[in-house]
Amino acid sequence: MTRRGLLLTLAAALAVAGCSTGPVPAPPAAVSTPANPAPEPNDEDGAGTAPSAPTAPGAVRAAVGYVTAWARPGLAHDPWYAAVRDLVVAQYARLLVDTDPATVPAASITGPARVLTSTTAVVVVAVPTDAGTVDVTVVNSGGRWLVATARPAQP
Repeated sequence: MTRRGLLLTLAAALAVAGCSTGPVPAPPAAVSTPANPAPEPNDEDGAGTAPSAPTAPGAVRAAVGYVTAWARPGLAHDPWYAAVRDLVVAQYARLLVDTDPATVPAASITGPARVLTSTTAVVVVAVPTDAGTVDVTVVNSGGRWLVATARPAQP
């Protein structure tokens, strides 16, 4: 799969969410999450909005664990896919099955992850890699945090 194909596959996955079975490993990683998220600015009508939900540490660990497993371009397909499959929702796993790990542009995480948005059900985490930042959308699926999408960060 070409880099363009991989990017298209990752972008197409933005519309999917679902469930998967299997354990989610929790690799050690440096993460940066807000202790108390700041409230959103008030709407024009003055009503205001509620602050973001506190981020579950498991969501950030799931995002970092996925990028760690995904960013291994030197790995053969079967062990690469086995590592990412159980970290993602079923629909995303089906998209990743045809990925050639050699086309994955990143080989390592280069810094701490940063939460971009957070609700009780969905967290978007920016994970810096040697090929640029990857924005990972993690969903709470039956009490487990699973990756629904991952894509290069928009400039």
